[in-house]
Amino acid sequence: MTDRSNLPWLTFDCYDTLVTYSESKAQRLAELIRAKGGDADAIDTAQTTFNLREREIQTGPFKLLNTVLRESLNDAMTAAGLDCTPADEAAMVDAVCTAAPFPDVPQAMHALKANFRLAVLSNSEPEIIRHSIIRIGTGMDAIVLAAEAKCYKPAQGMFSALLKRLETPADQITHVAQSFYHDIRPSKDAGFGRRIWINRYNKEGDPAYAPDYKLSNLTGLSAVLCGGD
Repeated sequence: MTDRSNLPWLTFDCYDTLVTYSESKAQRLAELIRAKGGDADAIDTAQTTFNLREREIQTGPFKLLNTVLRESLNDAMTAAGLDCTPADEAAMVDAVCTAAPFPDVPQAMHALKANFRLAVLSNSEPEIIRHSIIRIGTGMDAIVLAAEAKCYKPAQGMFSALLKRLETPADQITHVAQSFYHDIRPSKDAGFGRRIWINRYNKEGDPAYAPDYKLSNLTGLSAVLCGGD
């Protein structure tokens, strides 16, 4: 087995950086509502409520991701005037488990593993994230989850758990992520050496927390990391 202990660490958010988390949830929510006779307004109301409640629950007393998803769905369905069954809850958890990698991800991750140790830092739990890792197709050198840290990003506890696991100073780590709120801002506060923003959704960032690089996907990441533009 090749010794990888001297390779630098490259850490990734998973949801909406590597796999289509938001898209998969939104699609499943719309399917559930249409199956109950809900219209476009019901879908919009439910989606807004789901997103709000998911973030609210994750900032409160710690609950595993599957519970966060189930409770968010219940509140979303109630807001849309519809019932929510255990089967609906299971379907939403399944939507996250089966979220596909973005098209650029498998090849990019495979190439990056030749020169970096790869880690995932995710607001997830083992029984959910394992499906995403399988779909990405590249084994990770480390996986640190909310289930372990007992908190969710952007809480610094997540980044502290990652640094403890990697046993590497923050300023020697490059963090790659899509979310400014969950990753780019708090990873600067945690002292990470480089931060690369994968701005898949063409959002506005915060100039006070400007990343070292901004890309639209992972395609150009290897060139940036290896000294390209």
